[in-house]
Amino acid sequence: MNVVLRLRLCVIFVFCTAVSFAQTSDDPRMAKFLAIKPSMKTGAAHDYLQTLFPEWNLKKMQNICLMVGAWTVPDVDGTRFKYMYQQRFYLAAKVDTLRDNEETIAKKISAMWKVYQQTGYTACNASTFDIRDGNLLKYAVTENFDQFMEDAIKWKLDLNKVDFYDQMTLLDYIDYHLKRYKGSAMEPRYQRYHDMFRKAGAKYKIEL
Repeated sequence: MNVVLRLRLCVIFVFCTAVSFAQTSDDPRMAKFLAIKPSMKTGAAHDYLQTLFPEWNLKKMQNICLMVGAWTVPDVDGTRFKYMYQQRFYLAAKVDTLRDNEETIAKKISAMWKVYQQTGYTACNASTFDIRDGNLLKYAVTENFDQFMEDAIKWKLDLNKVDFYDQMTLLDYIDYHLKRYKGSAMEPRYQRYHDMFRKAGAKYKIEL
C-alpha cells in the first residue's frame, strides 16, 4: 500500500470517527463504545455493548443483516414470529409480549434501534446488494422483503439515515432504482416502495 493511499484511508477513518462522535455526543456511552470498537471482534463488542446499555439486550441484534437478507425463520417452531429478525427485535428491545400494546412495542423498538444504529452494525454488505455498507432498510428493498419494510414502518424505525458511501437516504436510494428500472417490470415495485415510505415520513437528503 503506497503512502498516498494510506493517507487517504487515514483521512477517511478520522472523518468517519468524527462524524460518529458528533452524532452520539448526547450519550457518552456510545462515544466510548465507538472508540474501542475497532480493536474488538464482533462478539466481544456486543458483549461490551451489553454492559454499556443494560436497558437493552443489544447482543440479540448481532448478525441482523444476515437474518434479514436470508429471510431467516425462528430457531424454534411454534413461536409467534414468522421471521427471526422479528423475534430478535423484540428481545433486544425487551418487549413484554403479555403487557405491551402495539404503541408501547413501537416505542421500545424505535428507541432501541436509535441506539443500535449508531454502532455501525446495521450497515450491510452482500453480493446481491449494490452498495457498500448500506443500511438495513435499503438491503430489505434490494431483497424485496416486504414484511421487514412493513415492520420497519410499524415500529417507526429511522427512515432518513444518510449512508456514508452513497450519501443517500432510503428514499433517494429507491428513487434511483425507480428511474433505473423505468418502463420495466420492476418499476411498479419500486413505485410502491417509494409511496409507502414517503407516506410513512421518508425524506430525500435534500429535504433534511
